Amino acid sequence: MQKTLSQSLFQTLFIGVVIASLLIIGAVWRSANTLVVKNIEHDIQLAEKVFDKVVSDRQTVIKSVSKVLSRSFDFRRAVGTGSIPSIEAAFTSYADRLNTDIIALVSLDHQVVASHTELFKEGQNVQSSLALVAKGKDSGLFVVDNKLVQLNLIRVEIPTLRYYMLIGIEFDSVLLQELKELVDAEIIISQLDSNRILKTTLKEHEAKRVLASQRDPSWVDVTFKNQLTYVTRQVYLGSEETLPVKITLAVDTTSSFEAFTGVQLTIFAFSILAILIALGLSLLLARSVSQPVSTLVKAVNKVASGKYGATLKTPSKLKEITELANAVDSMQASIKSREKHIRYQAEHDVLTGLFNRNYVEGYFESELGSGHSVQVVAITVIGFRTINDLYGYSNGDNTLKALAERLQRWPGTSARLAGGEILYITHDALNDDQLETLKHILEQPVESNLIAIPVKVAMAVIDCPKDASSSEELFRKMNIVTDEAIHSDSWCVRYKADLEDKYTRRLSITTELKRALISQQNELSMVYQPKIDLQTMKVCSMEALIRWNNSVLGFVPPDEFITIAEQAGLIEQVTSWVMKQTISDLAYFREKGYGFTVAMNLSTQDIQNKVLLTKLVSLLTEEGLSPEALELEITESDLVADASLAIENLNELTARGFHFAIDDFGTGYSSLAYLKNLPVKTIKIDKSFILSLASDENDQQIVRTVLSLANVFNLKVVAEGVEDAASLDILKEWGCDIVQGYYISRPLSCADLESWLQNTPFGE
Repeated sequence: MQKTLSQSLFQTLFIGVVIASLLIIGAVWRSANTLVVKNIEHDIQLAEKVFDKVVSDRQTVIKSVSKVLSRSFDFRRAVGTGSIPSIEAAFTSYADRLNTDIIALVSLDHQVVASHTELFKEGQNVQSSLALVAKGKDSGLFVVDNKLVQLNLIRVEIPTLRYYMLIGIEFDSVLLQELKELVDAEIIISQLDSNRILKTTLKEHEAKRVLASQRDPSWVDVTFKNQLTYVTRQVYLGSEETLPVKITLAVDTTSSFEAFTGVQLTIFAFSILAILIALGLSLLLARSVSQPVSTLVKAVNKVASGKYGATLKTPSKLKEITELANAVDSMQASIKSREKHIRYQAEHDVLTGLFNRNYVEGYFESELGSGHSVQVVAITVIGFRTINDLYGYSNGDNTLKALAERLQRWPGTSARLAGGEILYITHDALNDDQLETLKHILEQPVESNLIAIPVKVAMAVIDCPKDASSSEELFRKMNIVTDEAIHSDSWCVRYKADLEDKYTRRLSITTELKRALISQQNELSMVYQPKIDLQTMKVCSMEALIRWNNSVLGFVPPDEFITIAEQAGLIEQVTSWVMKQTISDLAYFREKGYGFTVAMNLSTQDIQNKVLLTKLVSLLTEEGLSPEALELEITESDLVADASLAIENLNELTARGFHFAIDDFGTGYSSLAYLKNLPVKTIKIDKSFILSLASDENDQQIVRTVLSLANVFNLKVVAEGVEDAASLDILKEWGCDIVQGYYISRPLSCADLESWLQNTPFGE
């Protein structure tokens, strides 16, 4: 069950006051109890000192009077003559003066000669005198006939030592009563071993109960139990190392603890009064705090529902409540600002300030729901990852910011989806000229950190709702059209229905190619097209070509699936399969005695992949083949992609013995500079210049020029696409080195090639 603030404050203050009062009472009780105990301890110590002092003073008096007695003429004469009556008369006279009856004269062998006490009989051996002489002491405490006696030993010399005189005091009831009045404490004399009471100022049974107590009494014992009221301490007389009995002083603590109880009752009464007063003040304080807090709670609930305003209509007298009200007002302002900031972040891209995908989806659905037509232009920065890698992420971010600023100058809605993907939505559809103008503006180099960063974009155009009627459909089709724009020669592609079929086929090819590479089935195969040396008219080499006959897609042309493999990141796996199969087939023909070489094509990614090229060397070594048995063909476009890395890798492989040929020469970035720097020995004239060579003068002029250049650079020339005898004769006449084409043979499987080699006039 929940409590109100007023109840909680009242309860808290009440508990606090009660706890504080209890702590105060406890502290005072502890302090007072400690003080009482210390006073009692002080009284005990004082009693011990007084007791010791009284006994010591009485002993001093006895010693002084004893010396007078031992030196008196009458006593010395009586002792010297051995007159017992005279000695006893002297004892009687001095006993009254000493207030004692214990006086005895003993011989040197410690037998009683004369006695003025019932404790020592004439002729009795006295152990106490023997003990004092043995210890060399002149006084001591002894138990004689269960009575505690303090004896003093005086040497009687006439003129030499003749006797010992014992004078003592018995600790009888009278003496103990006198000592009790002096020390203000009860005295108990008991045996050491059995605690049997010898003498006491208390009643014997009470004395036994006091001695049996194991601890000192507390305030609770005295106040509530009315028992164990004595604090006891054992007395050790200063002149005695050990005592024959146990002397105990017992101080009654009743009066001390009664005074302490009175103080406690007074404090408790004042504490109850303080608690009652505090309770009244707590009620007033709780009410003064809870009312404005309730008002603040109502104000906060209004803020939670989106209603903002002043929290307190009238200022509170309490500083904390006023500060809390100000804090609530500040919270309202902060919530407004935070809501605005959160809404901005939820709808905008942090880097560019453009809208994000979340906003675009809602905006697109809203526009279509309102019956508006919009044109969506998906703009993709081609090679944006390369910009980040080449120029750094900071410059890459600056590039996106610059593109965003340029795009925001155009009327419409712009958004950044991810990476280098930007969306532009306009109600006024752009024609081709306007799109080209926008492309030209966006592709202006971006100046960042003193670097001019080139930008190239591809555009995908979708008209809605004609092409897409929902955001999900829009983004799906946008991916299809963007993919086509990036991978086609056209910088701008508008949505067409057949693009989906093309995109679907590309996905199918990717999926089936992955399966074919993993499953190791027989869908992939190699065929070989013979090459003829025109001087010998014999087979000198074979070009290795991959074929794919898929169970789902049927025959897939190499130009189609190789391109897709490069885009999907599968080209390394494809090349690895080609290398392994080609080298295995080449090793087979070497075993059959054939000496021709095999030419194998490498892609752009293959040339830049050092791990793959190292694997090529390993495969040749495993089959016992030398690098000279394999010729590697590369296209001009592959070389231009990263010329420095390509040249580095080609030089490394050339040093190992490999030969290189430039494939499709004349169709790409033909440059004499590349021919001069590249470690190539052969160029292949593209078949587009050879197919109509016999009849097309332009092709003839191009071919003769290439042959002349090759002669200047001392390069071999291979002409591919020879399909008639006339073209073969022309090439032979003009000095071409090697030819290949359907006139000689179509590409053949390994088995068919072996049969062809056995039957062809071009055989080795």
